[in-house]
Amino acid sequence: MSSLSNVSIDLTGQLALITGGTRGIGKAIAARFLEAGATVILTGTKVEEVEKLNKENADPERVSYLQVDFTNQDSVATFTAAIQDKKIDILINNAGVNKIAVNTETATEDFDFLSDINVKGPYILCREVSKIMKKHGYGRIVNVTSIWSEITRPGRSIYTSNKFAIRGLTKTLAIELAEHGILVNSVGPGFTLTDLTASTNTPEEIQKISDIIPIRRMAQPMEIANLILYLSSNLNSYLTGQNLIIDGGYTNV
Repeated sequence: MSSLSNVSIDLTGQLALITGGTRGIGKAIAARFLEAGATVILTGTKVEEVEKLNKENADPERVSYLQVDFTNQDSVATFTAAIQDKKIDILINNAGVNKIAVNTETATEDFDFLSDINVKGPYILCREVSKIMKKHGYGRIVNVTSIWSEITRPGRSIYTSNKFAIRGLTKTLAIELAEHGILVNSVGPGFTLTDLTASTNTPEEIQKISDIIPIRRMAQPMEIANLILYLSSNLNSYLTGQNLIIDGGYTNV
């Protein structure tokens, strides 16, 4: 029997669309996919940022950036039109936003803003990209949820609702698309030490959070990316419709 250390993931010849791929966990996902040989399309919200990234892009044959604002219907329509002629093998719905406030202190506008990005965006992309995948009889879709798709705490009524919605979308799509060779799963990261987390929390605050995680540290973005890479590869041939929590044991405490 071969050692697990000899198992490699090769995505050569495959095209992956990764939303929110310019920073944090999304950036780590993009890096792992590129290492595995994939070609990637990454999205960003700001036109200026996307134009700058494309201008400075050192590998335009394998990396491209497209702008999409999921709160703007025209932007979404332009984006979905731009990907119609591409053979997308893998879709990673990673883009997301949060606002922490107890329910009585939220506004309908907050609900609309978060839901457009966290739910409607993935819903539309799953719908449009799965049409492409069905034509070719193959696909892998991974929706990024959160530990807040499994548990919750005060101040997360909108965000938790959004992530439970994506969990439900994932399970439904899994049974709708299985016969077409398309596997659909979601991944729920726990506390992750992204650049943003490191810059907005003191070392003492990071340590305080780490102390309540059984593994006693936050996840590295690449650890989340590794799980998503597996789910997106041919190594995953049977796992579908699951919401996999990767949190160092936090939700079991």
